[in-house]
Amino acid sequence: MLLEVVLALSIFIIAVVGLLQCLHAGISADYLQQRETNMRLNLQSLLDESLAKPPAEEKTDFPEDKFHIRYRREIIPTRVKLNSGKDLKGVFLITTVAMDAQKDNKIIGELWTYASR
Repeated sequence: MLLEVVLALSIFIIAVVGLLQCLHAGISADYLQQRETNMRLNLQSLLDESLAKPPAEEKTDFPEDKFHIRYRREIIPTRVKLNSGKDLKGVFLITTVAMDAQKDNKIIGELWTYASR
């Protein structure tokens, strides 16, 4: 009788540990998905914000967010040469970059576009 109870408890404990591991994996996957979605939305928001105003040369660093991601926006004048050989003036390259603050600011996302005055 005691052996059956010990065996049943052992099986129950193994099942609970397995369920807890599955729960942990699910929570981790959800966190990573939220982090990725938040990063993409922030990158697009920074890019859209830059396009809404006339471009001017600047470099802006933004503080780390709750997902430990830092953002940088850089607007630099760019030389664009047309097929005719003429230079197109007033063109800027707008770049938004997401960096993982926990991994030595490794770049994990980037959006860029061109804009003109």
